[in-house]
Amino acid sequence: MAVRKIYRKLFSCSVEDDVASSPALQEPLKKMLLRLVSSYRYAGEHVDMDVAKLEAAELSEAIREKRLHGDEVARIISTRSKPQLRATFQQYKDDQGTDIVEDISSSHCDGSGGGGKQLAGMLRSAVLCLTSPEKHFAEVIRYSILGLGTYEDMLTRVIVSRAEVDLEQVKEEYRASYGSAVSLDVAGDTSFGYRDMLLALLGGQE
Repeated sequence: MAVRKIYRKLFSCSVEDDVASSPALQEPLKKMLLRLVSSYRYAGEHVDMDVAKLEAAELSEAIREKRLHGDEVARIISTRSKPQLRATFQQYKDDQGTDIVEDISSSHCDGSGGGGKQLAGMLRSAVLCLTSPEKHFAEVIRYSILGLGTYEDMLTRVIVSRAEVDLEQVKEEYRASYGSAVSLDVAGDTSFGYRDMLLALLGGQE
């Protein structure tokens, strides 16, 4: 809500309008993004386990039938509260024996056109951001420093934006996933004042 308000102030238009009119976004990705940026979520902690069981089954069916672009998937992901989604995804794992993030990643051949793979990637990111943001941001840091060169904008955005939020959890998740410390990998892939600034935000080398 805050981002949408500032976006309108900065650019004199809504983020919803810009997503809807963007030629760079294909369907069904555009439809799902539009649902996400325009959604309103219940902010409380109440969880309805009957709803979690029902919607876990609906998500399972959509993934099995490669219908990630379906209205039910969009409704669940874009409107349910974070505690409710965590309960639904845990119920999904209990029922299916697999993590929903893994199943979404393997379910992009949905017959919905060229945006199918993009949609699966976006849904995967959305699920992680909503329920396990530290995993998502650990992945983003890893991606930004892999290979030749550094995606500096991406790396800077994550470290600066999470520094006062959950950076310690992101660092722990990074070490658990990749067997290395964020600070060591960042130090090895950056240089000079830029490196020093990032390391200061990370709390020095581990």
